[in-house]
Amino acid sequence: MIAAVLPAAGVGERFKSKPGDSPKQFTGLSGRALYLWSLGTLAAHNQVNLIVVVVPKLSLDAVQSEIKQNLPPADAQKVILTAGGSTRQHSVHNGLERLAELSEHPDYVLVHDAARPLLTGRMIDLVIKSVTTNGACTLAVAVTDTIKKVKDGIVGETLNRSELVQIQTPQAAKFEWLLEAHRKAAKENFGTTDDSTILEHSGHKVHIVPGSPYNLKITNPEDLSVCQSLASALKQRS
Repeated sequence: MIAAVLPAAGVGERFKSKPGDSPKQFTGLSGRALYLWSLGTLAAHNQVNLIVVVVPKLSLDAVQSEIKQNLPPADAQKVILTAGGSTRQHSVHNGLERLAELSEHPDYVLVHDAARPLLTGRMIDLVIKSVTTNGACTLAVAVTDTIKKVKDGIVGETLNRSELVQIQTPQAAKFEWLLEAHRKAAKENFGTTDDSTILEHSGHKVHIVPGSPYNLKITNPEDLSVCQSLASALKQRS
């Protein structure tokens, strides 16, 4: 069985223009809440059997209703909800622990950011192929700009970009690997921003899967405008 965790519990302070604004994952993109884009793609994939969507505790009922209204019944039945934590790492851990409560644990689990709406079935195919072969993987794209380390506004070192990649999601691993890695990180108070680092911290090798420049993460309001344009262009091409 292959499951997925979709963390959608963040506050997204960099995205908000004022304190009362909705978190970015609930912001509309072409008339649909942002998290529903990637959730719909995951739920429609025939190899993904179950998705845990991790949302703010106060949003559980509203999100449950929204999913039923926007996903086909067969896809909506794949989705279960759980409450998130104070950080992305905490929310993903909560999602994994929810899967651990099931009578049958998944064999593999994918973790995808709700703020990356332009996920495709092809990306999921590649990640599943790699994780079932290698045990752990992440989407990534090559760095094309020159990258420099800077201290106090002064260039200290120019990095070799041929050895650098920009990490994306989905990231995936054997379920037991990722669950135990998160439990270890929580016990040791080890904090990070992605699951490949959690896996590395537990000694697992994470394989690289070629990603896509279209697999953008929305962080600022300007990113939403770019995604809107990309979504329209990609729809016209399909």
